[in-house]
Amino acid sequence: MAGIWTAIRDLLARLFGGGDDTARRLKALGAMRQRLTAAKRDNEDSLHALKDDIRLLEARAVHKKRELDQVHGDSKRIVVGEIDRIFRELDGLRGRENIIAANLERIRVALAKVDEAEAALRAGVTEEQFDELAFEIQGLFSELKTLDRAAADLDRERYEPPATSKVDVDQRVEEVQGAREAPVTLSPETEKRLKQLETE
Repeated sequence: MAGIWTAIRDLLARLFGGGDDTARRLKALGAMRQRLTAAKRDNEDSLHALKDDIRLLEARAVHKKRELDQVHGDSKRIVVGEIDRIFRELDGLRGRENIIAANLERIRVALAKVDEAEAALRAGVTEEQFDELAFEIQGLFSELKTLDRAAADLDRERYEPPATSKVDVDQRVEEVQGAREAPVTLSPETEKRLKQLETE
């Protein structure tokens, strides 16, 4: 939605422009409706793509859990790390889902305000009444811009691996050979989430 902000700012300037030019304002509101409708479609498409990504990650987590039951030694540690990263990625997608849902709600409200402003102009409201509606629309666009920045911040977030630690060679060799079980386990939260995915 980043490209929408310049256009919206220009449209808001046309709404607030001097004089009582109803035709100009109606045209600006129509253009605003088009931009909002396009943004709504983009957000709905993003939400559907997100659902697909979540389904794939959930299936991958279940597959990795089955793999975890069959591996030993360092392989087990790697699979546990993969499962943890899958769940962190899922958590990030859920944050993005919340932002997109909030965007869709704000867009719905903004479209309703655009409809209200058009109806008010056609009914011949006073300049002061129209300005009040225009300020409400401007506030909604500010909220949308903030949510858009939050989504961009989520996209830039990256996983940082933990610091390395000293290795006990004898223990690790025994783990790789299967003589000793690796002390690598899933966290209780990860176990719980995997069980939920397996039962769904």
